[in-house]
Amino acid sequence: MDADHASVLARHHGLTASNGEARRHIQGGAVRLNDQSVSDDRRLVTLEDLGPEQVVKLSLGKKKHVLVRPV
Repeated sequence: MDADHASVLARHHGLTASNGEARRHIQGGAVRLNDQSVSDDRRLVTLEDLGPEQVVKLSLGKKKHVLVRPV
């Protein structure tokens, strides 16, 4: 994972059905990255976003969460 947009990660990991849906959720404040709200749909997720377990937590709303591990 060099860098990818938060909206692309949300779609790719099954949180949304499309990039457009992901962008709408981001603009509505429903997407969080490492428990911090993502407000820009062009926000890049980079290696600096990795937590101590070397994963990025991506959340949609209160019930959908995925841990993304770079390869």
